[in-house]
Amino acid sequence: MSTYNFQIDLQCPGCGAPVVLEETQCIIECPFCRTRNILQALPYPCYTMGAEPKRDLELVYIPYWRFKGLEFSLGGQAPGFRVVDHSFLAVDKIDLPLSLGLRSQTRKLHFVRKDTPGSFLKPSVSQKDILSRIVQEKGKDKKIHIGEILSLIFMPFYRDGDTLYDGLTGKAMVTDPLELLIDKGPPTSRLKFIPALCPNCGWDLEGNVDSLVLRCSNCISFHLIHHHKLNRLTVTALDSPSPTDLQLPFWRLQVEFKTLACSTQAHLIKMANMPRAITQAHEQQPLYFYVPAFKINPKLFLRVARQTTLAQPEPSGIKTVPDKRFHPVDLPLEEGFQAILPLVMDLCVRKQEIWDVLEKERLKLTSASLTYIPFKTLGSEVAQETLGFSLPKNSLKFGRQL
Repeated sequence: MSTYNFQIDLQCPGCGAPVVLEETQCIIECPFCRTRNILQALPYPCYTMGAEPKRDLELVYIPYWRFKGLEFSLGGQAPGFRVVDHSFLAVDKIDLPLSLGLRSQTRKLHFVRKDTPGSFLKPSVSQKDILSRIVQEKGKDKKIHIGEILSLIFMPFYRDGDTLYDGLTGKAMVTDPLELLIDKGPPTSRLKFIPALCPNCGWDLEGNVDSLVLRCSNCISFHLIHHHKLNRLTVTALDSPSPTDLQLPFWRLQVEFKTLACSTQAHLIKMANMPRAITQAHEQQPLYFYVPAFKINPKLFLRVARQTTLAQPEPSGIKTVPDKRFHPVDLPLEEGFQAILPLVMDLCVRKQEIWDVLEKERLKLTSASLTYIPFKTLGSEVAQETLGFSLPKNSLKFGRQL
């Protein structure tokens, strides 16, 4: 599996200094004024790709959708999975390249602003339509996308009468652009900047530039970037009997099922056919689903979620921020909730029977919190001794590119 992140040119909202961002970053860390601001593009990121200047020709931008994320296929003997990373032409009936190919890797992108020069072609393929083309469901298989990034990239062209020329290579592309209904102004898109300061005490929030959860070491609080603001988040941690050096985040979710009996640990033991005698305590203890709050390849994602959920760890509250490395939370809470269906199917022994129920199931999220589980670096792996599993370090590094 291979994927890549765009690089984006931007200016610091505080001092105006140039800053280069990775596509997955949600925080601007200015190297000049040392300020940190949370960046949000509404309703979704819109970028332009720089073109070679040509004074005498009209600059025209053609839209392409970019989609990247983890895909799970349900309905077979076991959940299928793959990493999706594609770009698609966002207009129909035009003889242009169907994807951006490698072009977006060779140049930095720029956010579309109100004063961006040039004419823009409106997308005729909607978000819903492009997602249906990506999914391409076959038979009874249902596709679930987790941690997806959707953006609109405007490719530059130059217009000379009835001919469009590629703005990067100069190659003639379309000789009859009469179908191009060009708008003079850029699309409606705006950037919102939020200072990365604690809403409780005003202290500087800490966290990686690609993390959706930031922490305050002054008032010992954690905050989730959600719905265009900082939201106080309930965070717990699992104790470790031996020294560790890495904290991996997991969404700890309670879910209400409309049809399936899956609310207690006794239900989990039966569903997964675990070699364990069901006690009265199991009948009363609520079931929590543990979903990685970080991106890794989908095969490992399911394995880690399965092993952690089967273990049903019991975390405790955080009184002090530990002096350990926190892995960034880059999987949103909503995406973690979407992972429940493939996780339940993976947990269940009788997969075909459970799928007949799950395809009609309606889920409701009843509680959500974040749990940090400590890991210890051992050579090329990070290990969790209490739960008894490990992960390759490279999988964590690769996941931050998804």
